[in-house]
Amino acid sequence: MPAPQGEILNRKIVDGGEMAKECGELEEAIAALRMSYEQYFLGIERKPPTLEHNELKKRMQKLKSGFVRQTAIKFRIQSIQAKFTTYERLWSRTLQEMENGVYRRDLFKARLHAQERAAKEAEKASEKIAERVEKAQAQVPAQATPAKGTAVQPPAAPKAVRPPPPASNGGPGLGDALSDAKLKAVFNAYVTAKKRCQEDVSKLSFEQVAANLRKQVPDLVKKAGAQGVEFKIVIKDGKAILRALPK
Repeated sequence: MPAPQGEILNRKIVDGGEMAKECGELEEAIAALRMSYEQYFLGIERKPPTLEHNELKKRMQKLKSGFVRQTAIKFRIQSIQAKFTTYERLWSRTLQEMENGVYRRDLFKARLHAQERAAKEAEKASEKIAERVEKAQAQVPAQATPAKGTAVQPPAAPKAVRPPPPASNGGPGLGDALSDAKLKAVFNAYVTAKKRCQEDVSKLSFEQVAANLRKQVPDLVKKAGAQGVEFKIVIKDGKAILRALPK
C-alpha cells in the first residue's frame, strides 16, 4: 500500500552517500548488539543490553524518516530493517523464556544459527534484486524512464527457516563452558573489546585462544575446587584482558 501523499512530502530527501554511511554504521551496531545479547544468553554477561537496544531502535526509526532515490540503497535499508526485526523477535522470545523458567541454551544456539542463515539469505536476495533493477534501469532509454515518484516493489520476505533439533553438548558444567559455541562468543567479545581499545588483533586467532583456554581452565577449576568457570573481559591500563574465574 503506497504511503499517503502528506507522509511522502514530509520525508526529508537524504544524500545517498550519507545514507550509505549510516547503513554501514547500523550494520556494525546490529552486529555488536547481537554479540551482546549472545553473551547474556550464554551466561557471559549478567544483564541484557537494554540501553544499547533502545538507542539502536531510535536510529532505526530515523532510518525510516529519510527518502533516498538510489534503488540499491533502498533495498539495503529494507535488508537492514528485516535483519533487525528478525533478531528482535529472537531476543524477545528468549527473554520471555528466561522469565518463564523454560530457557535452554542449546535451543537458543539452534535458533540463532537458523536466524543467521535466514538473515544471510534475505541479504543476498536483496542484493541480487538491487543489481537486476539497476541494470534494467541503465538499459531503459531516457523516454521510457519511469515517472518521478514511481514506487519500486520491495523483495518478497524470505520464508521462515525452522531451527534444527538441538544437539547435546554434554550437559551443564565445564564441558559446556569450553564448547565451541561458548568459546566463540567469548572470543568475539574479546576481539571487540580489543578493537575498542585500539589494540592490534591481526595475530589473534580463535583456534589459539580456544586451545589455551581448554588447556589452562581445567587445571584452574581443579585447583580452586570449583564446579565451573565464568569468563570476564576487563579493561586495565587501556587494554582488554580475558579472565577465567572459577565459580
